[in-house]
Amino acid sequence: LDERQAVSVNKHNFGAVMAEAAIGLNFTVPATLKGSTTDDELNVALNIKSLDDFSPDSVARQVPEVNKLLELREALTALKGPMGNLPAFRTQLQALLENEESREQLLKEIGQVSNK
Repeated sequence: LDERQAVSVNKHNFGAVMAEAAIGLNFTVPATLKGSTTDDELNVALNIKSLDDFSPDSVARQVPEVNKLLELREALTALKGPMGNLPAFRTQLQALLENEESREQLLKEIGQVSNK
């Protein structure tokens, strides 16, 4: 303890102190995403550089499996605007999302469109 340097923290440098500390958390959680078995676990590695990194959205963005679902949700929300009121579209979209194979294909296609 004698060798450690004291760090002065105030409201003006709090963010810089957090970034410099390179805080990280590594843990596993039960995988409860659709398609996982009861024995599956999800490895989570969080890098904390600011208080904003503790927000649910930021945490979700750092977990690849959950981030994929967020990207899909955002793409579907963008589609919903012009076509969301068509019952046939909603029914077909729900059927696509319930099937894991078609959901993965939809994610790939959305990724190709967003990369262009």
